[in-house]
Amino acid sequence: MRKDMKIKMVLVEWHDARFYPGTYSEEDSIKHNMCLFKSLGYMISKDHITTRIAAEQNDDGEYRDITLIPTGSIISIKKLFLRMSV
Repeated sequence: MRKDMKIKMVLVEWHDARFYPGTYSEEDSIKHNMCLFKSLGYMISKDHITTRIAAEQNDDGEYRDITLIPTGSIISIKKLFLRMSV
């Protein structure tokens, strides 16, 4: 018998800090930008400070490889729905 299973994941676009060593003029400093990341994972939680996603979830509902994202740095969160047959 085939069983369909829905997997709910998110794609989070967010800015992260970046470090540029060295000495720069104001004009050159303005040319540097933040890093834009796209992270894919299982949404664990989101509050005004931290958004937590995980790369993996086991059959007991436990998470592994958790990423903490500053909520204020998030550009967008897109819900993804995958359908698998098991």
